[in-house]
Amino acid sequence: MSRATCASLVRGRDGARAVTATRARETATRRRSTRRRSVRSTRSTAATTTTTRGASEEDAERVIRCCELARECEGKSAPHPLSACVVAERASGRVVTEARHEGQGATRAEIACANDLAARGVRLEASGGGTVYVNLEPVHGEVAGETRSVEAVVAAGATRAVVGMLHPLPGLRGRAVRAMRERGIEVVVLDPAAEGAEGEAARRCRETNEALLYRVATRLPFSVYKYAMTLDGKIATTKGHSSWVTGAEARERVFRERKRADAVVVGGETVRKDNPRLTCREESGFQPARVVLSRSLNLPEDAKLWNVRGVAPTIVCTTKGARPEFQSALRAKGVEVIEFDELTPLAAAEYMYARGFLRCFWECGGGLAAPAMRSGVFHNVMAFVAPKLIGGGSSAPTPLGDLGLDAMHDALPLSGIHLETCGRDILVRGYVPNSQNTGRLAHMASVGFGLRGMDFDVGESADDDERADDGSLIFVEQAVASLVDDDEDNDCCQMDNLPPIKFYKAWDEHGALSNFSPFPVSMDGEVWMTVEHYYQAQKFAGVETDTARQIYLDIKNADSPEAAAKIGRGAQIEYPECVRANWEDVKVQVMRRALLVKLKSHDGPRQLLLRTVCSDGRVRVIEDSPVDPVWGAGRDGTGKNLLGNLLDEIRRDLAVDV
Repeated sequence: MSRATCASLVRGRDGARAVTATRARETATRRRSTRRRSVRSTRSTAATTTTTRGASEEDAERVIRCCELARECEGKSAPHPLSACVVAERASGRVVTEARHEGQGATRAEIACANDLAARGVRLEASGGGTVYVNLEPVHGEVAGETRSVEAVVAAGATRAVVGMLHPLPGLRGRAVRAMRERGIEVVVLDPAAEGAEGEAARRCRETNEALLYRVATRLPFSVYKYAMTLDGKIATTKGHSSWVTGAEARERVFRERKRADAVVVGGETVRKDNPRLTCREESGFQPARVVLSRSLNLPEDAKLWNVRGVAPTIVCTTKGARPEFQSALRAKGVEVIEFDELTPLAAAEYMYARGFLRCFWECGGGLAAPAMRSGVFHNVMAFVAPKLIGGGSSAPTPLGDLGLDAMHDALPLSGIHLETCGRDILVRGYVPNSQNTGRLAHMASVGFGLRGMDFDVGESADDDERADDGSLIFVEQAVASLVDDDEDNDCCQMDNLPPIKFYKAWDEHGALSNFSPFPVSMDGEVWMTVEHYYQAQKFAGVETDTARQIYLDIKNADSPEAAAKIGRGAQIEYPECVRANWEDVKVQVMRRALLVKLKSHDGPRQLLLRTVCSDGRVRVIEDSPVDPVWGAGRDGTGKNLLGNLLDEIRRDLAVDV
């Protein structure tokens, strides 16, 4: 077990400082009026949404407990917004219940707490009301398609709520806080700039959901670049041998970090030289996808990564037309092959964003890492340094290829530095400069907005204390907050440009329309946790074999729609004889029946669906899955979109009923 030797250090930098001479010259020519508008908008948004009073040390401790609870589910399910809830009696401060959100489609923490209190007959009103603590603002509002979390807080008898941070998604940000206040609940939102316990708790909340903050601010998955090197900066010998640079403790830490990610990413060179498995060395729990980037597809035919059955999925990204026979062979083994017109690290990251990935763990060599760093793919660096020397001069590889930086004052200073020992090795972590990112975060950095003030300039200072980002996650959240104004200014009913209502992940905006969303349905005399549970189980319904019946029960009792889908899809491949004979003929109607029951039973998703039509009658509901061209729109948007079309049909039926 590693032990922390240094607390996280927040360091300052010039928000306008560029990372290359070219970018610096571009920044210097930006119009000052643009900078001031960006600063004014962002600061006003942040001030109106996060300024609070009334947080005590006990409040901070309870919110930190929420962070700890929320992170306990990491590795057990696919990455998702991490949230938990603690409820205490307001008069005595005694904690009466706590819960965490287990994953996409699982019961929300606030609802789980309210259900627990109701089941035990606990009434907080009898003790002067209660205080609800959450590390992340509850999901609420029209875009969310649900109000149940706020209703649960009210039902629990809460008269006060302490919120660790506002929700990063623009359509959800501030909605639950406003709704609770409208219902007479006193709401405190922790301030990350506060001194003492409150500031520390607020910062812990942002660290807990750093992946979601970066995903919104950059429109890429939060990407960690991990490498291990010797004390003289080498990742392998001159002959390419690299097993092992670090000790067992560091490697165990890497396994844990992999489980926190949607995907582990490597290049073709890593596959050719190391033939890795890229697993977490655990049979249970979530297994991230293994992603290989190779333009030429010059990869071994017998790599360990091609073994996907019962291990973990593998995705190979390559260029169009590369080795078509080998592509067919990989697909026959169950490997997913994605072709790009031009494969770059940024193009691959954008694709992984479209797949709904929150967090990616890059374990590539310096040749792939350099263009990834230059194009803004990496957000965090995780560097293990082993106390050993290998030499080799320029022939031995280093962690990062050429970035085109000629002067030391152009080097990339990491912020939020954290040091840790892992056995004999040292782990150094830090965030990449904001100006090296993409999306709104890069824009705000480029126009000179930083926590030190928009006109702060250190010139060619080599003082990294001055050049590093000040309060990296605070700045990222301010970039997120600035997107709320854009979201509110977007008129979705313009007659000449009706944007589609897109949904995919149940935790994202419009996620209530997903069949993975946490809305129970009563079907055929049984209550099912989600539509996905019911749909997957129906593949095996009525098949009179012990195996089919067991699969049906396993799906019914799965603790999340992700688990239900994994069981159902896996069993469909492994036990085709257990799938009902008419499944292909009835599966669309099975889904339609379940969706109709869900939408008639739950007002939130029903109202969300009814609002998907514009005043001129046009409507476009799109299941925005890049991996499913049948139920979804597919990668290029030309898929059948069966789920979206079903919802459109149901919307028309519901509109007639209304």
